[in-house]
Amino acid sequence: MAEKKDNQQQIKVRYNETSALYASQFIINTSDEDITINFSSGPISDPAGNDTILPVHTRIAMSKQGAARLHKILGQVLSEQRGKKTTPETSHAKLPKLQ
Repeated sequence: MAEKKDNQQQIKVRYNETSALYASQFIINTSDEDITINFSSGPISDPAGNDTILPVHTRIAMSKQGAARLHKILGQVLSEQRGKKTTPETSHAKLPKLQ
């Protein structure tokens, strides 16, 4: 029986920023080549007027192929959480053990 080679590459993840910003709202902008997601924590009232403002704190641009991969993994995570399952193994980062 032929042996299967493990073609998965281990990648180390380094967080340059460890804080996280909460986003409950988002706006999508698209072009022929990419998709940009604008994230916001939520609307606020403008103290200088009567308007409601949606302040965008983070913008992420990606190719349509990258967005399709994100869509796929988010769908898997959400459907598995409904069934009380854990995150799919393919989405786990393989981090080195710290001593």
